[in-house]
Amino acid sequence: MTKKEMEEKIVLALGGNAIIKKGQEGTISEQFDNTIESMQKILPLIKKAHYKIIITHGNGPTIGHMMVRVEAGLKRAPYMPLGLCVADSQGGLG
Repeated sequence: MTKKEMEEKIVLALGGNAIIKKGQEGTISEQFDNTIESMQKILPLIKKAHYKIIITHGNGPTIGHMMVRVEAGLKRAPYMPLGLCVADSQGGLG
């Protein structure tokens, strides 16, 4: 194994509520602001770390909003199952 392959890794997992906080509507503006705030707290670690850093996040609040839209549109469009909502949101995130 090469030195690069042995490089230590840190996984930072942001819960979904780091992106949409309790009591917020979950607007895109709020999500961007919350993500920036979270990243600013992590930035010092990223700058000085000699690790490969992997950042993940929860998707629960986003899926919750998608399911509300699905249910609200049932008279005009077919039901979209939870698994497809998850895949759709992941595709949108890239």
